[in-house]
This record gives sequence, structure tokens and C-alpha cells, in this order.
Amino acid sequence: MSLQPSRMVDVLERIVRAPVYSILGLVNGGKLLLYSNEEGVASLVLLDPSTGGKMRITREPILWVAKPPIKAHRVVYTKDVSGGRELQQLFHYDVSSMREEPLAPMEPVRVFGVADDGVNVAFTGVTKEDLAVYISRRGSVEKVYRLPGLAIVSDVSGDLIVGFGILAGNPLSMEVFILDVSRGEFRVYTPRSGSVNKNPVIVGDNIVFESNAFSLKRNELLRLDLNTFEISKLEFKFKDYEEYAPVEHPLYKLQDGRWVVVGKREGRARLFLDGRLTYVADGVINGAVYNEGRVYLSYTSLRMPSRLVELNLEQGTESVILESRLPGDIEESFANLGFTYVSSFDGVQIPVFYVESRLAGRPGPTVIYVHGGPWDEVDSSWDALIASLVATGFNVVAPNFRGSTGYGEGFRQLDIGDPGGGDLEDVAVASRWAWESGLADRLFIMGYSYGGYMTLWAMASKPDLYECGVAGASVADWEEMYELSDAVFRFFIETLFAGNRELLRERSPIHKVDSIRKPVCIIHPQNDTRTPLKPVLRLLNLMLEKGKVFEAHIIPDMGHVVNTVEDAMRILLPGIMFLHRCLRKPYETSSR
Repeated sequence: MSLQPSRMVDVLERIVRAPVYSILGLVNGGKLLLYSNEEGVASLVLLDPSTGGKMRITREPILWVAKPPIKAHRVVYTKDVSGGRELQQLFHYDVSSMREEPLAPMEPVRVFGVADDGVNVAFTGVTKEDLAVYISRRGSVEKVYRLPGLAIVSDVSGDLIVGFGILAGNPLSMEVFILDVSRGEFRVYTPRSGSVNKNPVIVGDNIVFESNAFSLKRNELLRLDLNTFEISKLEFKFKDYEEYAPVEHPLYKLQDGRWVVVGKREGRARLFLDGRLTYVADGVINGAVYNEGRVYLSYTSLRMPSRLVELNLEQGTESVILESRLPGDIEESFANLGFTYVSSFDGVQIPVFYVESRLAGRPGPTVIYVHGGPWDEVDSSWDALIASLVATGFNVVAPNFRGSTGYGEGFRQLDIGDPGGGDLEDVAVASRWAWESGLADRLFIMGYSYGGYMTLWAMASKPDLYECGVAGASVADWEEMYELSDAVFRFFIETLFAGNRELLRERSPIHKVDSIRKPVCIIHPQNDTRTPLKPVLRLLNLMLEKGKVFEAHIIPDMGHVVNTVEDAMRILLPGIMFLHRCLRKPYETSSR
């Protein structure tokens, strides 16, 4: 099935305009703080759960948000002040006076991780030269410690700042850091050398963090006593949590005297209170808060943008306080949703989500969707790109190739030192499964960021597997990208390639242009500082010289992050229209 352009625009706009909400916390006055794309912009919204009344409190797109302490009077967040180049400044919204103001005078920096204790704000700031911990207090911003590696601030309490990152020089490990600003003491901690330790939060004289130090197959919650430096597993009153044995934890926080924990495995999540199973979501819980006998949680699924639920624990009742669903005709385009494992070339089991479109049929045209990161995943949560493909007539197969999160640190580490190697073979195996399972009669490939890189790399390395590919915000040349990057992305590339500089050239699509034989659509933001445009322009020039069939769409005044409905449309529309032209086969392939 091929949609008319006007119908396609209408379908995509209704999908990307579907409101998405996630709970960040509870602020002064009992209002829920939500992160949302309401009114087409990445923004913050206050929701009164008793009345359902909503108020959007930010107008310009926001990037990082510090989760506020329970009933805090302010919300702290960052805004890009550089036209998409991700140079940011800090702002805060006073819930009492309902005013937004800059938090403190500061030079714009790239921010990774921001935390607020109600008085002090700490964050990781990145420049071309370095990564450092900054603190904002008493109306000023101060750089307090230059980091020895790639690390992210995760919590602050007074003069104590904690975070995590690659701090021991081993690309396969992550360590916790503890910074006492008043004493100028910086300490790197790991319960076991070579283990992965993430997301520390401060709980009195302890920190609690995720770690695979004692279980290589899953992350456990550990407690570190900051006085004695004794380590122990976090124990709960009830045993449901241990029986479920989650692989990872999107959320864990001591709130109003009770531990609120979201545990996740195989792309789905459950909520636990003090270890007791409290809610099973048909999808992924992306926010939760406990207060005075009530739990408020938000979750999404592959076919539902958002649902916010209130659980009254005393009365044992559940009520939906806010919901965002797809329009009926679009929702009906979703047929079967499935999850499976496929065996890769070396026996590694690759998790795969797939969605059948009623418009495509079985077998039908199928898009292999490659997620970004690569340390990310496709799970059972809302994805506007997947929904757009399904609603415009494509089945979707989304492999969580080696390097994906959500399946244990051992699985995530498999692509370190080998990007474009084993992960490419995983994508190819999932693609062949789409044929063999009877889902696909034609194969296409599409991705953004690392998924855009993988699309270009697959079109060059597996030239006969796909009819065409759509590469968004892709990497064309790892070497040139390294030279153009700031400190954080240089460190990212060094980690991903495990310091193998020769592999940067070997795994760059720009050196395999001759192998590309099928049409490619390249979509790239002009102001992208994560995957810069310059190498992509060189790639396009080479493709032109060699007679390759391609489309190119350079998106003006946009950076790597999709912050608005307009941004989403400028990325999605040309890509999906290109796929439909490929369905009609208007292009002749080139073997030159």
C-alpha cells in the first residue's frame, strides 16, 4: 500500500503530536511534574492529580531536567542557547511565584547529568578541552573538579556530589565517584575491579547504586556506607523484587520513607514498593513517585504514547488520571506485536521486537529499524518512528544488537572494540529472520544517530540485503568525527573503539562508497555536534562522483536532538516518503 503525500503528512503529524508524558516528581502544592512534548515542544508540565488540571511551565525546548526533591519549590533544567549545538545554560522555575529565571550567570557548556537538592545544583559540563563537575549555589556557577574520564553527575546533597563513569581507564568498566566539595576530596569507588557501577543516589550517610559486581547477568542494587565504606546488597521487606530478578533499574529512590523501585527485563517493567510487586505495566514505566499512601506512575507501550495512573494503597484502588492514545484509524494499523530471540553468527542470542502492520500484510514490506546509542535499546515503549512506519504500511523488525542495554552489562560490552562488526552481523541475522519467518517480502533499513551509521554501514557491507536505506544523523567518517568532537564525544569514540585508532578508518562508510549499490536517503541536521555534518557532505560528494543513487536532506537550524514536532516531521517525512518511492521502484540501482 502506498499513501498519497497529503495523507502521509496527516498520519505523521497526528502521530508525532500525540502527547507523551513521564512523571519526574512531586513539587510544592502537590502537583506532579511531567516531562512532555505537549504543544509540540519538549517541555515541563504541572498536573494537579485531584482535578486533572494541567499547566505548561516552559515554552522553549528543554534538554536536561533535575528530578526535584519531594515537594520542592523549584524545578531546575537546561536549555540549548546555541541553535541545536547543545551548548546549554541552567534555568529554574519557581512553583510558588510561577516565574522562570536563569539559575545563575554562566558560559554555555554541553551538559551531561544535572542534580538538585533544593539548594545546590551539580552537573557535568563539557567543553572542547575537558569534562568537569560544576556546582551552582549562592547565585554563581563554579567548576569544582576536572574529571579524569567520562562521568555523569547523578545526585547532590550539600557539599557531596556523586556520579559515575569510565574512570579507571578500562572501557569495559564503570566506577562511582564521590566528590566532597568543601574538602576538595575526589574518590573513585568500585566494589570489584572491572565491574560496571551506575547511577548512585545519596541516602543519608550511604549511597545506593546499580552494579554487576556480584552478578554478571544482571545489575543489583548495592548500598555503600560512606563512613566505613562497607558494601552490602540493598534489602527489602518483601521478596517479590528478588523473585522477579530485574536486569536493570530505570528508577530507585527512597521517597516518604519507602523504597520506590522500577525493575526491568526483556523490554518491560514492574513497580515495587519496599520489594512488594505493586504494578505490572503493559510496557515500560518511565516515572513514579510515592507520597502519603499514594503512588503516581507513568508508562508507555509500543502502541500507546502515555498513561498516568494513581494507586491509592489504603483503599486498593487504581484510577487513570491522564491518558494519550493514538487516533482510532492509526491504532487499527497495528496488528501483532511480538518479541523473540534470534541466534547470531556466533551463537549469541539477539532480542528482537517486531510489529506487524495491517496495511503491509504478511508477508509485506518490512523495515529493519536500528536504534541509536549504540548503548540504548528498543523496548516495549512508545517510539514515534516505529509507529510512523507501521501506520504508513511497513512491518517493523527492531533488533537489540550486541551493545544494546537492557540485557546485562556483558551483552552491552560485546560491541566495545568492534563497532560495525558483530553488531552488523546481528542486524543482518534479524533481517534474514524477517524473511524466514514469513513477515517480509521486501527489506529496507532505517536508523538515526548510531542507527544512521549502521544503515550506511549495512548498505555498504551487505549491499544485496536491502532494497534501500534511510540514514538519519549518521556517522560517515569516525576519524573526522573524532577531530570535530568536544571532550565528551572524543572520549566516547575512544571507549567504543577501545582505543583502536586504525579501526576508525576501517569501519567508516566513507571508505566503502564503491560497495553501495542501492538507493540511500541521507537526512542530517545542520547544527549537529554529536555526528557533525562535514563528513556527511564529503560522503555525498563521493557518492555523486561515483554515480550512486541517493537523496540528501539537510535540516536547517536543527541539532542532533529532536526537540519539537517540527523537528520530528523534518526527519520522518522525507525518510518515509523515500521508502514509499522505493516501494514503487522509481530508481535504478547502480553497480559502478
